Amino acid sequence: MMEDGLIPKLLGVCSGAFLALVFDPPRTRSGFARRFAAAVVFGYIFGPMVLTLMEWPVIYDNVVAAFCTASFVSWSAMGIIRKAVDNYKKDA
Repeated sequence: MMEDGLIPKLLGVCSGAFLALVFDPPRTRSGFARRFAAAVVFGYIFGPMVLTLMEWPVIYDNVVAAFCTASFVSWSAMGIIRKAVDNYKKDA
């Protein structure tokens, strides 16, 4: 269990969500809220996995970086999955 606190985790997921919004801006306010919520939730869930996968020691900077990475990459992954599902539905 990670004992580095809630602040670096929240800082990481909010930074990752911000990056996801900057690089791929939503068209509507509801899209903004949906994207931000998804990035925060997925970043918080998958942040420890990134930290473990990269074999980084559990220090403040690494926790922020891992949670930011998980948050940013999760939104990109969800976009890829959604496009694949949409293409599958068109073909079927």
